[in-house]
Amino acid sequence: MIPVQALKEEHLCIEFLSHQQQRISAPNLKITASMMMKKYAQVIPAQVLDSMLWEEKAKIIPLSSSAISNELDIEVDTLQIEYTDSRLEAWEALFARHIVPIMRAFHKVTNLPLFILWENVAVRINSYFRKAVERFPEYELRVNRLAEELLQLDGRYFNNTEHPMSRFLTAPGCLSEQKIRSTCCYFHKLEKKKESLTHCLVCPLNNSNEK
Repeated sequence: MIPVQALKEEHLCIEFLSHQQQRISAPNLKITASMMMKKYAQVIPAQVLDSMLWEEKAKIIPLSSSAISNELDIEVDTLQIEYTDSRLEAWEALFARHIVPIMRAFHKVTNLPLFILWENVAVRINSYFRKAVERFPEYELRVNRLAEELLQLDGRYFNNTEHPMSRFLTAPGCLSEQKIRSTCCYFHKLEKKKESLTHCLVCPLNNSNEK
């Protein structure tokens, strides 16, 4: 397992991405970084959102608690997890202190635009909310309130001047809809088997005729 925090070191980040480039058959490190961000955003935000929806306190998952294997298994040292009564503290811990350092590390070594990385995170969060509404329709109001809370955050919770995901998030009240991406994550550029999915499900290129 590789400590995720270690990816802030440029040479270790390049080493990790280079290994993943070969493993997923990506043409370059930029596309590899995009896929890695999508994978990571599928796991860590969901754990925090689960705690906000279903537990009395919200989770804080320090960056130092996370590790990732060469096969992309992501583990969290539960002994390092903290809990807070402050949802705002939990949002800041998730984005400004956990997601942003990884994102900036990937951006630094590949020059992949940050807005693509942010939409990669937003896509995973949209999927989380959509599935939550589908699985627990009786709690739709609760899920919508959490989505609204996320949308209303200002830039400080993302270590940014403004909310970097606001235009990429599904609007509260429409969470069961599948929002088509504004940017491309480059999934279609990976080498795939013939029977594999050619584009991501919300690809703006593949869905251009539906807009």
